[in-house]
Amino acid sequence: MKKIFIIGAGQLGSRHLQALKYVKDVLDIYIIDPSIESLNIAKERYDSLELIDNNNVIYMDSIVDINIESNIDLVIIATSSNVRSFVTIELLKKFTVNTIIFEKILFQKKDDYFTIKKLLEINNVKAYVNCPMRMMSFYKDIKPLFKGTKFKYLVSGSQFGLVTNLVHFIDHISFLNEDSEYKTNAGFLDKEIIKSKRDGFYELNGSFQVNFKNGTQGFFHCDSKGNAPIIVQAFNSKVHFISKESEGKILISKAENDWKWEEITFNIPFQSQLTTILVESLFDNNTCLLPTYEESMKIHLPYLDSLLNFVNDNNELKFDHYPFT
Repeated sequence: MKKIFIIGAGQLGSRHLQALKYVKDVLDIYIIDPSIESLNIAKERYDSLELIDNNNVIYMDSIVDINIESNIDLVIIATSSNVRSFVTIELLKKFTVNTIIFEKILFQKKDDYFTIKKLLEINNVKAYVNCPMRMMSFYKDIKPLFKGTKFKYLVSGSQFGLVTNLVHFIDHISFLNEDSEYKTNAGFLDKEIIKSKRDGFYELNGSFQVNFKNGTQGFFHCDSKGNAPIIVQAFNSKVHFISKESEGKILISKAENDWKWEEITFNIPFQSQLTTILVESLFDNNTCLLPTYEESMKIHLPYLDSLLNFVNDNNELKFDHYPFT
Protein backbone atom coordinates (compact mmCIF):
# COMPACT_ATOMS: atom_id res chain seq x y z
CA MET A 1 0.00 0.00 0.00
CA LYS A 2 1.41 3.38 -1.02
CA LYS A 3 2.03 5.79 1.84
CA ILE A 4 1.31 9.51 1.38
CA PHE A 5 1.67 12.47 3.73
CA ILE A 6 -0.10 15.77 3.16
CA ILE A 7 1.41 18.37 5.47
CA GLY A 8 -0.88 21.39 5.68
CA ALA A 9 -4.65 20.86 5.62
CA GLY A 10 -5.68 24.34 4.49
CA GLN A 11 -7.36 25.30 1.24
CA LEU A 12 -4.84 23.59 -1.03
CA GLY A 13 -4.04 20.71 1.29
CA SER A 14 -7.69 19.71 1.56
CA ARG A 15 -8.01 19.76 -2.25
CA HIS A 16 -4.96 17.54 -2.61
CA LEU A 17 -6.62 15.17 -0.15
CA GLN A 18 -9.86 15.09 -2.15
CA ALA A 19 -7.90 14.18 -5.28
CA LEU A 20 -6.38 11.14 -3.56
CA LYS A 21 -9.85 9.60 -3.28
CA TYR A 22 -9.83 9.17 -7.08
CA VAL A 23 -6.35 7.61 -7.34
CA LYS A 24 -6.65 4.03 -8.59
CA ASP A 25 -4.23 2.65 -5.98
CA VAL A 26 -5.29 1.94 -2.40
CA LEU A 27 -3.49 4.47 -0.23
CA ASP A 28 -2.34 4.91 3.34
CA ILE A 29 -2.83 8.67 3.83
CA TYR A 30 -1.71 10.85 6.72
CA ILE A 31 -2.93 14.44 6.67
CA ILE A 32 -1.10 16.60 9.17
CA ASP A 33 -1.88 20.08 10.47
CA PRO A 34 -1.63 21.68 13.94
CA SER A 35 -5.09 23.21 13.42
CA ILE A 36 -7.88 20.85 14.45
CA GLU A 37 -10.33 23.10 12.61
CA SER A 38 -8.38 22.68 9.36
CA LEU A 39 -8.23 18.92 9.86
CA ASN A 40 -12.00 18.80 10.40
CA ILE A 41 -12.65 20.82 7.24
CA ALA A 42 -10.32 18.55 5.26
CA LYS A 43 -12.15 15.49 6.58
CA GLU A 44 -15.53 16.96 5.68
CA ARG A 45 -14.37 17.70 2.15
CA TYR A 46 -12.94 14.22 1.70
CA ASP A 47 -16.01 12.49 3.13
CA SER A 48 -18.36 14.64 1.04
CA LEU A 49 -17.18 12.96 -2.18
CA GLU A 50 -19.68 10.27 -3.09
CA LEU A 51 -17.11 7.68 -4.01
CA ILE A 52 -16.36 4.41 -2.27
CA ASP A 53 -12.68 3.94 -1.57
CA ASN A 54 -10.53 1.65 0.53
CA ASN A 55 -7.99 4.25 1.55
CA ASN A 56 -6.83 4.46 5.13
CA VAL A 57 -6.96 8.17 6.06
CA ILE A 58 -5.48 9.32 9.37
CA TYR A 59 -5.71 12.91 10.61
CA MET A 60 -2.84 14.07 12.84
CA ASP A 61 -1.80 17.39 14.41
CA SER A 62 1.94 16.57 14.25
CA ILE A 63 4.37 14.15 12.63
CA VAL A 64 5.97 13.50 16.03
CA ASP A 65 3.62 10.66 16.93
CA ILE A 66 3.72 8.95 13.53
CA ASN A 67 5.85 5.80 13.63
CA ILE A 68 6.49 4.30 10.20
CA GLU A 69 9.59 2.25 9.39
CA SER A 70 8.96 1.85 5.66
CA ASN A 71 9.57 4.59 3.09
CA ILE A 72 7.01 7.33 2.55
CA ASP A 73 6.21 7.17 -1.15
CA LEU A 74 5.02 10.76 -1.51
CA VAL A 75 4.80 13.88 0.64
CA ILE A 76 2.84 16.97 -0.40
CA ILE A 77 3.94 20.01 1.61
CA ALA A 78 1.10 22.52 1.42
CA THR A 79 2.00 24.78 4.36
CA SER A 80 2.59 28.53 4.17
CA SER A 81 6.01 29.61 2.87
CA ASN A 82 7.18 30.84 6.28
CA VAL A 83 7.27 27.34 7.84
CA ARG A 84 7.88 25.13 4.80
CA SER A 85 11.66 24.83 5.18
CA PHE A 86 11.35 23.90 8.87
CA VAL A 87 8.69 21.32 8.05
CA THR A 88 10.89 19.82 5.32
CA ILE A 89 13.91 19.57 7.60
CA GLU A 90 11.90 17.91 10.40
CA LEU A 91 10.26 15.53 7.93
CA LEU A 92 13.58 14.29 6.52
CA LYS A 93 15.07 13.90 9.99
CA LYS A 94 12.38 11.39 10.90
CA PHE A 95 11.37 9.64 7.66
CA THR A 96 12.81 8.22 4.47
CA VAL A 97 10.90 9.87 1.64
CA ASN A 98 10.88 8.98 -2.04
CA THR A 99 9.23 12.09 -3.55
CA ILE A 100 8.12 15.53 -2.33
CA ILE A 101 5.70 17.94 -4.01
CA PHE A 102 6.16 21.48 -2.71
CA GLU A 103 3.58 24.24 -2.92
CA LYS A 104 4.83 27.70 -3.77
CA ILE A 105 6.19 30.17 -3.24
CA LEU A 106 8.76 27.81 -1.81
CA PHE A 107 10.38 29.64 1.12
CA GLN A 108 10.72 33.13 2.56
CA LYS A 109 14.50 33.07 3.12
CA LYS A 110 16.98 32.83 0.28
CA ASP A 111 19.35 30.58 2.21
CA ASP A 112 16.57 28.02 2.63
CA TYR A 113 16.48 27.38 -1.11
CA PHE A 114 20.08 26.18 -1.03
CA THR A 115 19.77 24.38 2.31
CA ILE A 116 16.78 22.35 1.13
CA LYS A 117 18.41 21.66 -2.26
CA LYS A 118 21.39 20.11 -0.48
CA LEU A 119 19.16 18.19 1.93
CA LEU A 120 17.15 16.69 -0.94
CA GLU A 121 20.36 15.62 -2.66
CA ILE A 122 21.82 14.05 0.49
CA ASN A 123 18.62 12.10 1.15
CA ASN A 124 18.14 11.15 -2.53
CA VAL A 125 14.63 12.67 -2.63
CA LYS A 126 12.96 13.48 -5.94
CA ALA A 127 11.20 16.83 -5.62
CA TYR A 128 8.84 18.91 -7.73
CA VAL A 129 7.04 22.24 -7.30
CA ASN A 130 3.32 22.65 -7.95
CA CYS A 131 3.30 24.97 -10.96
CA PRO A 132 0.68 23.03 -12.93
CA MET A 133 0.24 25.12 -16.10
CA ARG A 134 2.67 22.60 -17.63
CA MET A 135 0.08 19.89 -16.95
CA MET A 136 -2.92 21.67 -18.45
CA SER A 137 -3.93 20.52 -21.91
CA PHE A 138 -3.76 23.70 -24.01
CA TYR A 139 -0.87 25.30 -22.11
CA LYS A 140 1.08 22.04 -22.52
CA ASP A 141 0.15 21.20 -26.10
CA ILE A 142 0.92 24.69 -27.49
CA LYS A 143 4.63 24.29 -26.71
CA PRO A 144 5.83 23.10 -30.17
CA LEU A 145 4.67 26.42 -31.68
CA PHE A 146 6.78 28.43 -29.21
CA LYS A 147 9.83 26.22 -28.66
CA GLY A 148 12.96 27.77 -30.13
CA THR A 149 11.27 31.09 -30.93
CA LYS A 150 11.37 34.60 -29.48
CA PHE A 151 7.91 35.46 -28.19
CA LYS A 152 5.91 37.87 -26.05
CA TYR A 153 3.85 36.65 -23.09
CA LEU A 154 1.31 39.01 -21.50
CA VAL A 155 -0.91 38.67 -18.42
CA SER A 156 -3.42 41.25 -17.19
CA GLY A 157 -6.23 41.46 -14.65
CA SER A 158 -7.30 43.06 -11.38
CA GLN A 159 -6.49 42.13 -7.78
CA PHE A 160 -5.47 38.57 -8.65
CA GLY A 161 -2.46 38.31 -6.35
CA LEU A 162 0.42 39.36 -8.59
CA VAL A 163 3.28 38.10 -6.43
CA THR A 164 1.60 34.80 -5.63
CA ASN A 165 0.82 34.06 -9.26
CA LEU A 166 3.95 35.39 -10.96
CA VAL A 167 5.78 32.12 -10.43
CA HIS A 168 3.11 30.24 -12.40
CA PHE A 169 3.40 32.50 -15.43
CA ILE A 170 7.19 32.77 -15.39
CA ASP A 171 7.35 29.00 -15.05
CA HIS A 172 5.09 28.61 -18.08
CA ILE A 173 7.30 30.92 -20.14
CA SER A 174 10.31 28.88 -19.03
CA PHE A 175 8.50 25.68 -20.06
CA LEU A 176 7.62 27.04 -23.51
CA ASN A 177 11.07 28.60 -23.92
CA GLU A 178 13.06 25.70 -22.41
CA ASP A 179 15.13 28.25 -20.52
CA SER A 180 15.07 29.34 -16.88
CA GLU A 181 17.53 32.27 -17.06
CA TYR A 182 15.95 35.70 -17.08
CA LYS A 183 16.34 39.26 -15.81
CA THR A 184 13.63 41.39 -14.23
CA ASN A 185 12.28 44.91 -14.27
CA ALA A 186 10.26 45.87 -11.18
CA GLY A 187 10.27 49.59 -11.90
CA PHE A 188 6.61 49.77 -12.90
CA LEU A 189 5.18 48.21 -9.76
CA ASP A 190 2.99 50.26 -7.43
CA LYS A 191 5.10 51.39 -4.50
CA GLU A 192 2.41 50.63 -1.93
CA ILE A 193 2.68 47.17 -0.40
CA ILE A 194 -0.63 45.55 0.48
CA LYS A 195 -1.40 43.29 3.40
CA SER A 196 -2.33 39.85 2.17
CA LYS A 197 -5.39 37.95 3.33
CA ARG A 198 -2.95 35.84 5.35
CA ASP A 199 -1.60 37.64 8.39
CA GLY A 200 2.05 38.67 8.11
CA PHE A 201 2.25 38.41 4.33
CA TYR A 202 2.13 41.09 1.63
CA GLU A 203 1.16 41.58 -2.01
CA LEU A 204 1.93 44.07 -4.78
CA ASN A 205 0.07 45.55 -7.73
CA GLY A 206 1.26 47.28 -10.89
CA SER A 207 3.43 45.91 -13.69
CA PHE A 208 6.40 43.54 -13.70
CA GLN A 209 8.59 42.45 -16.60
CA VAL A 210 10.94 39.53 -17.28
CA ASN A 211 13.45 39.27 -20.13
CA PHE A 212 14.96 35.95 -21.20
CA LYS A 213 18.33 35.76 -22.89
CA ASN A 214 16.88 34.70 -26.28
CA GLY A 215 14.73 37.85 -26.40
CA THR A 216 11.51 36.33 -25.09
CA GLN A 217 9.68 38.77 -22.81
CA GLY A 218 6.96 38.45 -20.20
CA PHE A 219 4.85 41.39 -19.07
CA PHE A 220 2.44 41.08 -16.13
CA HIS A 221 -0.02 43.72 -14.97
CA CYS A 222 -2.36 43.66 -11.97
CA ASP A 223 -4.71 46.58 -11.31
CA SER A 224 -5.28 47.57 -7.69
CA LYS A 225 -9.00 48.13 -8.25
CA GLY A 226 -11.83 46.58 -10.21
CA ASN A 227 -12.65 43.02 -11.09
CA ALA A 228 -11.14 42.54 -14.54
CA PRO A 229 -10.58 38.81 -15.15
CA ILE A 230 -7.15 37.36 -15.82
CA ILE A 231 -6.26 37.30 -19.51
CA VAL A 232 -3.19 35.33 -20.63
CA GLN A 233 -1.85 35.75 -24.14
CA ALA A 234 1.31 34.95 -26.06
CA PHE A 235 2.43 35.44 -29.63
CA ASN A 236 5.30 34.99 -32.05
CA SER A 237 5.61 34.85 -35.85
CA LYS A 238 3.67 31.56 -35.97
CA VAL A 239 0.81 31.83 -33.51
CA HIS A 240 -1.16 34.12 -31.19
CA PHE A 241 -3.40 32.89 -28.41
CA ILE A 242 -5.62 34.72 -25.92
CA SER A 243 -6.76 32.68 -22.93
CA LYS A 244 -9.91 33.86 -21.15
CA GLU A 245 -9.77 31.42 -18.25
CA SER A 246 -12.83 32.77 -16.45
CA GLU A 247 -14.93 32.07 -19.55
CA GLY A 248 -13.32 28.73 -20.33
CA LYS A 249 -12.38 29.97 -23.80
CA ILE A 250 -9.23 30.44 -25.84
CA LEU A 251 -8.88 32.42 -29.06
CA ILE A 252 -6.07 31.22 -31.29
CA SER A 253 -4.81 32.30 -34.70
CA LYS A 254 -1.96 30.82 -36.72
CA ALA A 255 0.08 32.08 -39.64
CA GLU A 256 -0.56 28.81 -41.49
CA ASN A 257 -4.31 29.60 -41.39
CA ASP A 258 -3.92 33.21 -42.58
CA TRP A 259 -4.27 34.38 -38.97
CA LYS A 260 -7.98 33.58 -38.83
CA TRP A 261 -9.25 33.43 -35.25
CA GLU A 262 -10.60 30.16 -33.89
CA GLU A 263 -12.35 29.82 -30.53
CA ILE A 264 -11.81 26.65 -28.51
CA THR A 265 -13.10 25.47 -25.14
CA PHE A 266 -10.58 25.23 -22.34
CA ASN A 267 -11.54 24.63 -18.73
CA ILE A 268 -8.93 25.07 -16.02
CA PRO A 269 -8.94 21.86 -13.95
CA PHE A 270 -9.30 22.08 -10.18
CA GLN A 271 -6.42 21.10 -7.92
CA SER A 272 -8.61 18.21 -6.76
CA GLN A 273 -8.44 16.92 -10.35
CA LEU A 274 -4.81 17.74 -11.13
CA THR A 275 -3.42 15.94 -8.10
CA THR A 276 -5.08 12.68 -9.15
CA ILE A 277 -3.25 12.84 -12.50
CA LEU A 278 -0.03 13.89 -10.80
CA VAL A 279 0.00 11.08 -8.23
CA GLU A 280 -0.87 8.38 -10.74
CA SER A 281 1.92 9.62 -13.03
CA LEU A 282 4.43 9.48 -10.19
CA PHE A 283 3.38 5.98 -9.16
CA ASP A 284 3.14 4.60 -12.71
CA ASN A 285 6.08 6.36 -14.36
CA ASN A 286 8.21 7.65 -11.48
CA THR A 287 8.03 11.15 -12.93
CA CYS A 288 5.57 13.97 -13.66
CA LEU A 289 5.19 17.13 -15.73
CA LEU A 290 5.76 19.61 -12.90
CA PRO A 291 9.07 21.50 -12.75
CA THR A 292 11.72 19.87 -10.63
CA TYR A 293 12.82 21.54 -7.41
CA GLU A 294 16.05 22.72 -9.01
CA GLU A 295 14.26 24.14 -12.06
CA SER A 296 11.75 25.96 -9.88
CA MET A 297 14.42 27.31 -7.57
CA LYS A 298 16.03 28.99 -10.58
CA ILE A 299 12.67 30.51 -11.49
CA HIS A 300 11.78 31.63 -7.95
CA LEU A 301 14.92 33.48 -6.91
CA PRO A 302 15.36 36.19 -9.59
CA TYR A 303 11.82 37.53 -9.31
CA LEU A 304 11.71 37.25 -5.50
CA ASP A 305 15.06 39.06 -5.14
CA SER A 306 13.77 41.78 -7.46
CA LEU A 307 10.52 42.18 -5.50
CA LEU A 308 12.33 42.26 -2.16
CA ASN A 309 14.70 44.99 -3.36
CA PHE A 310 11.76 46.97 -4.73
CA VAL A 311 9.82 46.74 -1.46
CA ASN A 312 12.81 47.71 0.66
CA ASP A 313 13.71 50.64 -1.62
CA ASN A 314 10.21 52.11 -1.61
CA ASN A 315 8.80 51.54 1.89
CA GLU A 316 9.55 52.36 5.49
CA LEU A 317 9.11 48.70 6.31
CA LYS A 318 12.33 46.78 5.65
CA PHE A 319 12.48 43.02 5.26
CA ASP A 320 15.32 40.49 5.47
CA HIS A 321 13.13 37.83 3.84
CA TYR A 322 10.56 37.49 1.08
CA PRO A 323 7.32 38.56 2.85
CA PHE A 324 5.12 36.67 0.41
CA THR A 325 3.29 33.36 0.23
